[in-house]
Amino acid sequence: MAARIVQQFARHFLGRNTSARLHPSLIFMVLLLLAALAFTLSYRREQATIIGVVVLILAGILAIYRARSDEIPAVTHEPERSPDLAHGHEGAAALLDISRAVSSTLNLKELLRLLTQRTAAACGADVCSIFLWDPVSERVVPMMSQLASGEQVEDLWERFKRLGDMAGGHIPPVIAAMERRSPILMNDPATSPLIPRGWVEMFNLKSVLSVPLIRQDRVLGALVLHQMTDGKGFSDAQVFLASTIAGQVALAIENAKLFQATQDRLRESETLLAVSQSISSTLDLRETLQRVAREAAVASGADSSGAYLLDAAQGVIRPFASHNLPGWVSEPFQRNPLSLRAFPLVQEAFDRRTSVFSSDVPADPRCAHPAVRRLAFKSCLIAPMIVKEKFIGVLFLVWWQKAHAFTPEQLQLMDGVARQAAMAIDNASAYHEIEALNISLEDKIAQRTRELAEINRALEDSHRKLQELDRVKSDFLLNVSHELRTPLTAIKGSVDNMLDGITGQLSELQERYLTRVQANADRLVRMINDLLDLARIEEGRVRVTPTLFSLGGLASEVLDSLRPVAAEKSLELGLTGREQQVLVCADRDKVGQVLLNLIGNAIKFTALGGRVDVELAGEDDEHAGVRITDTGEGIPPEELPRIFDKFYQVQLGIQAKAKGTGLGLSIAKSLVELHGGRIWADSQVGRGSTFVFTLPRRPQIEDRSGAVRDAARDT
Repeated sequence: MAARIVQQFARHFLGRNTSARLHPSLIFMVLLLLAALAFTLSYRREQATIIGVVVLILAGILAIYRARSDEIPAVTHEPERSPDLAHGHEGAAALLDISRAVSSTLNLKELLRLLTQRTAAACGADVCSIFLWDPVSERVVPMMSQLASGEQVEDLWERFKRLGDMAGGHIPPVIAAMERRSPILMNDPATSPLIPRGWVEMFNLKSVLSVPLIRQDRVLGALVLHQMTDGKGFSDAQVFLASTIAGQVALAIENAKLFQATQDRLRESETLLAVSQSISSTLDLRETLQRVAREAAVASGADSSGAYLLDAAQGVIRPFASHNLPGWVSEPFQRNPLSLRAFPLVQEAFDRRTSVFSSDVPADPRCAHPAVRRLAFKSCLIAPMIVKEKFIGVLFLVWWQKAHAFTPEQLQLMDGVARQAAMAIDNASAYHEIEALNISLEDKIAQRTRELAEINRALEDSHRKLQELDRVKSDFLLNVSHELRTPLTAIKGSVDNMLDGITGQLSELQERYLTRVQANADRLVRMINDLLDLARIEEGRVRVTPTLFSLGGLASEVLDSLRPVAAEKSLELGLTGREQQVLVCADRDKVGQVLLNLIGNAIKFTALGGRVDVELAGEDDEHAGVRITDTGEGIPPEELPRIFDKFYQVQLGIQAKAKGTGLGLSIAKSLVELHGGRIWADSQVGRGSTFVFTLPRRPQIEDRSGAVRDAARDT
């Protein structure tokens, strides 16, 4: 009775002819809904609401079924009933079996094998095949074909695989189902325009059902069922079941592909990590490339691999490291570089900056190089090694016995491996360059150290010799000065006596000559005194005896003693700062000698009618200063650094007429520094010169190192 109610309900929604088309499985589903409704009503009060919901659900199911039935194309033929689907619960059991198969594995190949066999059995088909769309090559790829029994007929399988060599448009029943996004039933393939005539006999086609595999509005491929027995077609219920199964198959394939993609990414990461760990554990370039070649071969499944480095000057790539090369290949590999022009595949990898491959090397004109032909491998892949926009070599992978199909993921992985290899080569090369540079630097430093040691020894010898010569010179000066001083004193005394009239009246001519002798004798005395002072200073025999005295008083005394000399040249002598009562703590005699030398030089090198000024000032709390300025010719800037050297004399203009030993400034500098002061000069040619020296205002002491310190600070 319940079945009759369902039939009447279906006629209302699907038309009067529905009873002939309504499958028992739908009746079974409706009966299950009504039973659930009766069970629910026994426990709930809102019967009217629940009945309304159930009726709406039932109406929706029947409407969907009617819409699916109307989608069968006009080219299809009326399906025949199949005794294998006489009962609805068998369809539910088939779906459950398919669900179990889907959840049993994520391996795509194993999953497709299970799905094709179970689908063929569930739908009562002799054979089930699955085709998937490859968006890269834009063609349909035959993936799996199985008999309902689970067997795989070898000759049928080979014919099935040959479909993969065809373009997508040459498999019309698959393309048509994918384009229409609905099942296509052909119960008479011999008359169907979608089935090539040769296929009917090749695959023994008696009836064909092509169902698209759709997931989230994306067409993944098609599920194709066909019968190989006369009189055995597909019913509407089988079409519906196949469509339902196709949805599960599409979901399962997508999940398996996602899992496989995840596994591929994981393997890529593991490979790149292994490469990174391998190359980071050594800086030996050959060992590094051998490890990279091994990891690349393992990751790609290649039989052998090698690393070539670019010789840009020769335009060739030279073998450097290899992995798993057969013995008969190893020697030619190591011996023969490959020319970029003769091996276009390598040049193409460089030009495209990405991995390139050849799946059929014997037939590929890019691989016509004699060395490549002699090696006789089937497939190869070349990944360029690039670092800092510079090509440094290639990774070369080969498959010896069988052709290899390369995937975009595999090419991307090899690009990553090649980039890491390039960085490893760059790092290793940089390390070796730095190491070589370090060795070279160490050798140069060692050589330079030896040279400097020899130079130092030579300088020490020279220094000792110079010290000895200087000592001999000082001794000589002392001896000569003393030897000269005694007769010179006698000569000077005799001349002084004669000029004083002790020996009688002198004529004018005699007096003039004796006066000249006296002046030169005085000059010789000064020169001898300078030499003696210099010798004593160099030997360290000069000691200062500091006393507190007025610097102004001493300067006034020196100026008074030099006024007769200045008067001979009509020079004006001036003293400023005397009123400040500048006191210094120094050796009065030594400071007087410094003033005498500096003021005497100023008078000597100042032209007639000029002026010499002495200025006293307190430079700071610690030092007093003396500034001696003249209006002479001045000193050239390039001469200033040398004016305090021993025996050095500036030769410029009027100064060229000056006579002397060139020791006055040197002695003055030494005496000032003995007091812990400083001396320097400023000058401009044509505007005169200024000599400045400083003296301490407090007592100084000398530490053990010979340095002079302020005694007041140490108290």
